[in-house]
Amino acid sequence: MSTQAMEQEILLIRHGKPASATNDMMGARDFARWVKRYNHSPLDPASYPRKHYDLSTHYVVSSGLKRAQLSAKVYGITRIDAHNPLLNEMDIPYYRLGITLRAWHWVVLNRALWMAGWRGNFESFREAKHRAKTAALWLEETVESKQKVAVFGHGMSNRYIRMALEKRGWLVREKDNAYWGVNRLTRQAGLPINNNANNANITQL
Repeated sequence: MSTQAMEQEILLIRHGKPASATNDMMGARDFARWVKRYNHSPLDPASYPRKHYDLSTHYVVSSGLKRAQLSAKVYGITRIDAHNPLLNEMDIPYYRLGITLRAWHWVVLNRALWMAGWRGNFESFREAKHRAKTAALWLEETVESKQKVAVFGHGMSNRYIRMALEKRGWLVREKDNAYWGVNRLTRQAGLPINNNANNANITQL
């Protein structure tokens, strides 16, 4: 690789708002159904990017989830170069609690219990953080050959991927975790990387 200093860039773009992202009052059982609908929902037709980046020179990747791939399409992407399940959202946990809350209050409460170590039929917080670190290594490895990478991903996973990249010397230029929010990170090319990223389930297109 050339020793000439060139800026590498990773854009972590959160998906648009799913059509099912309501905030109704519900019990634990209905919240479990809400999570399943959220994971398979189309996008809200009124949800559009608040800021549009020119991605014509970026290698575009997406998580394996529908809302991320639909968001790439709304963004104007006609071809996603790779899908990687490492970029999938951290599982939204749900526990059988005998209370009634609004949907997004359920998300906050269940995330807090999950982060405190509660287990269920979904990945643990420890496993999710490890996956985010592995995704960060894969992105770092990918940007070595592609120079600029744009990711269509998710709120929690993008946040922890960004944190993992920061620890590896990437500079955060922009930070926004809302729907369509972008975390923009840069660094100079030529720095050493860790080559232990797991590429087993990546689909190249």
